[in-house]
Amino acid sequence: MEKTQAEKAPEAKATEKLSLVLEVIPGQAKEGLLTIFEAGKWETTELSDLVQKALAKDCSIEERDLVGKINEQMDGGKLLYNNKEIHSTAADYAVREKTEAGQDYLYVALRAIKPQEGGRAY
Repeated sequence: MEKTQAEKAPEAKATEKLSLVLEVIPGQAKEGLLTIFEAGKWETTELSDLVQKALAKDCSIEERDLVGKINEQMDGGKLLYNNKEIHSTAADYAVREKTEAGQDYLYVALRAIKPQEGGRAY
């Protein structure tokens, strides 16, 4: 059976250190804010703390617009991974991927969602 290009992070070698690409997508947008964390500098940090670091970094004008939209969604909203709230480190959610040049990295995409206003909560 062939393996797909994206493999779950726990399958990575225990001694292998990979960079993490974190994408935070506001609302129902198709693209989000990308942040790269160097190997060895993110492994023990809670995923929610990595998101806060990503939102606090120096940004371009285009990225500032995304940060504003993400912060708007986070105000009273949640960070979701596959429609579930996040509760641990990035390694629990990361998917192993390869660049076109064949370099391995880990990728996590989160969605910042604010409940719709005016709706009923059950």
